[in-house]
Amino acid sequence: MRWRPKPAVTKPSSTSAAAADGGFEHIQAFFDETHGQITIGEIPPIRRAALAAVGKNARVALVCGDTESIADLLHRLNAALGRAAAENIVIDEVLPEIKRRR
Repeated sequence: MRWRPKPAVTKPSSTSAAAADGGFEHIQAFFDETHGQITIGEIPPIRRAALAAVGKNARVALVCGDTESIADLLHRLNAALGRAAAENIVIDEVLPEIKRRR
């Protein structure tokens, strides 16, 4: 079965859009200050993960828990990007999880 997006709805106003985004200030800053990318998807054997990287340098790599929603993952990504920037560290949950599963 092919995925199909939901039909478009009316565009929210900028104030309601700001409230609806959940305050993703660190994700916004990541995009504003870097030429980075954020990827959400499968990193085999991990079914769901989020990766924020600049070029080939990962800054944050998170594993999505079995009961965790994508919204929860995005909030964790936002917090992790803030911590990674403030402490100048890399946060990687993916590599240890891959090693654990071997």
